[in-house]
Amino acid sequence: MRKKNPKSDALRLLKFRIRSEKELALRLKQKGYSDEEVRETIEELKNKGFIDDEKFAYLYAYDSLTLHKKGPFKIKMELIKLGVDEFIIEDAIKKVLNEVDLEEIKRELTKGLDAKKAREILFRRGFGGE
Repeated sequence: MRKKNPKSDALRLLKFRIRSEKELALRLKQKGYSDEEVRETIEELKNKGFIDDEKFAYLYAYDSLTLHKKGPFKIKMELIKLGVDEFIIEDAIKKVLNEVDLEEIKRELTKGLDAKKAREILFRRGFGGE
């Protein structure tokens, strides 16, 4: 039986998708690693650039908005649940909104709908009440 290794488990998790620092730490804790092992592993991976909450938040926000058509409010709530600091989230969303045509995404989502239904869809997807 091979010895458990927090670094290789962490890298295996990161191979599937980029993760936030807190999300990765939680997953390692669930695998039975001590607080010290988790802290050391996270620190090493951060220093090597494998974990970067700013990059994670930006990529998550960009994909959520452009691919999944989620609004800024919903993206913010999801990133908070994933343990990303709020100031990092705000910066990431602001950066994405400067690069993406939000009105075009809203038009795609609401094409052919009456105003009431369009507002309802946008609100449910996290675009706020506008």
